[in-house]
Amino acid sequence: MSLEGSKMLYFDNAATSWPKPTVVAAAMHEYMTQCGIGFGRSSGRQAEFVRATIEDLRRRLAALLHATTDEIILTTSATDGLNLVIQGLFLQRFGAKTCQAEIESQASLPALVVTTQIEHNSVLRPLQSWERRGWIRVATLPCDAMGQVIWGPLDELLQQRPLLLCVSHVSNVTGVIQSLDRLGERCHATGTLLLVDAAQSLGCLPVDVQRFGCDFLLASGHKGLHGPLGTGVAYIRRECQSQVDSLRLGGTGSFTNKREEELSGPTKWEAGNLNVPGLIGLAAAARERPEPTGNDEGLRMNKLAAQLWDGLGKIPEVTRIADPGNNPFEQLESRLPIISITVAGWAPASLAVALESAAGVVTRAGYHCAPLIHSALGSSADGTLRFSLGPYNTVADVEQLLLALENVCRF
Repeated sequence: MSLEGSKMLYFDNAATSWPKPTVVAAAMHEYMTQCGIGFGRSSGRQAEFVRATIEDLRRRLAALLHATTDEIILTTSATDGLNLVIQGLFLQRFGAKTCQAEIESQASLPALVVTTQIEHNSVLRPLQSWERRGWIRVATLPCDAMGQVIWGPLDELLQQRPLLLCVSHVSNVTGVIQSLDRLGERCHATGTLLLVDAAQSLGCLPVDVQRFGCDFLLASGHKGLHGPLGTGVAYIRRECQSQVDSLRLGGTGSFTNKREEELSGPTKWEAGNLNVPGLIGLAAAARERPEPTGNDEGLRMNKLAAQLWDGLGKIPEVTRIADPGNNPFEQLESRLPIISITVAGWAPASLAVALESAAGVVTRAGYHCAPLIHSALGSSADGTLRFSLGPYNTVADVEQLLLALENVCRF
């Protein structure tokens, strides 16, 4: 099967950004055809090129997050990073290193973990697996009909001294941006660790681990950072690294004469060969794209989202989800350009197929791997159809999308 010549209007950037900057494919092709050496596994000119490129990527990611390089772990995705932290943290707390007598003496078990109604399954499912085993109990902060987390119950929950608070910076269903400034200070006052899922925000918004006060932050490389699939980044605060066990032990290219695992630093969690082709592509994207600061590109994308929002409001069959009664994209720091809808008489999945068949429009339908938020949004039955814009979308793209949707709705 070939995709050559296929027509596509791409509106699924919340899943993975496309197209990628041309330098991404070029850098990956150069590596695959002229190098091929793994990271930390050899010496010589080609090995030094790989080492220098990946360590430069680590430095750029650290600067983007306002972290230090020894706090940056390279992963295969945000999901990989979330599991790395959540599973590793609980393994260290409740796993084989903890003797049964210590477990039985902890009257606070099961430990409390707080999360929110907007979370992705990459958070919800690891938590559920540990809750099912009886090690933790999960309290979920609700969100309102706009997708904003309702923080009111948090103070009372913090008095119970939770082990961990998990929160997404941006909802992948509504694009709503959560205010996380100094949230870590509130958590740390009761000994609670803070984990931030920045899968949707990193590369699209300024993300500052110091301002958030978070202990862990996870993101993908293939969304706002415009790298290829199979790449991601995890931030683990230096002071917390001893609290997170590695789930994967093996060769790291360092201390190879020892059988014991490494205790800190990025390579503690980077055993085995890294996805060097993907990381080479991500490094090229990082060199190409400056840190987001609410600049002209952000304003342009918000204008496109505002155009799409208004156009959707003119189609009678369309219901815009998380509709505040005005255009939410008039405020730059309110939402990222993600819009969910339902359409009378159409299941979202069927509508997605119809739009692609009729006009090559690529969208995303269903629950978007975030099942809890839909009860607050009134879309529990079938989920939503989601449009998510990227920097390569144009005014003409939005006009064609609206025309295609109008035509499909006539049937």
